[in-house]
Amino acid sequence: MLAHLPSALIPNPVMEGGDPMTNPMQPDPDHLRVALDNGEVVELDGGTLALGDEESPSVLLRLTPWRARSVARVLEEWSAVSRVFHRAPRPILTELELSRMLDLAASAFGDPEPTVPLVRGARVIPSRQRLDAVAVLAERESRLSTLQRLALVDAAASWLSEPNGGDQLAHALLAAACTTEITAEHAYLALITPSENSEDHSEGLPS
Repeated sequence: MLAHLPSALIPNPVMEGGDPMTNPMQPDPDHLRVALDNGEVVELDGGTLALGDEESPSVLLRLTPWRARSVARVLEEWSAVSRVFHRAPRPILTELELSRMLDLAASAFGDPEPTVPLVRGARVIPSRQRLDAVAVLAERESRLSTLQRLALVDAAASWLSEPNGGDQLAHALLAAACTTEITAEHAYLALITPSENSEDHSEGLPS
C-alpha cells in the first residue's frame, strides 16, 4: 500500500536514425501513472477485473496506510448517508465492504486505530490475520459476498477474544458458515496463526 515516488510519462522508443516509431509526446492510453501531492498514485495499468461473466477495465490506487484509513472513514460515512437517502435503482447501495477492507489493510501496516478497540477478553486478533482469513474465504467460498466474509471473520475473531471456550465457538461458527470442514479449518488457522512478517504489529479492529 506504500505509494510510489512520482514518475513522468516515458516516451515511446525511437527507431535508429531518429525516426520515431510513434509520437514520443503521446502518452500510452493503456498505461498511465499519475502521482498526487500527498504521495498517492493513480494508475491505469491495463489490468482488468472479472465481474461475473464480464471483464471490466480497472483503476489501480496506491495509498499510504493513513490515507487508506482516511478513505475508509469517508466511505463508511457515505454508506451511512446512502442508507438514509437511498434512491433506487442503484447497483451499489453502500461501500461498507471496501471501507472495512481498507481499515484492515491500514491496521495490518501498523497505522493505529483512533480509538482503543473494544474486546470481550484480553486476546486481540491482529488485522493481518483477519485479512488472511478473509482471503481464504474469498478463494474457497465464492457464494459469500465480501461483506459476509468480513462479518464472519470479525465474528469469529471476536469469539477468539473470549477466554472461556472462545476458540471452540469461533471454530463452530466458521464450520457452520463454510461449505466444507477443510475450508473452516483453513480460515480458523489463518485467524490464530501469527504473521511471518516480523514488522506486523497491527491490532485488531473493533468487533
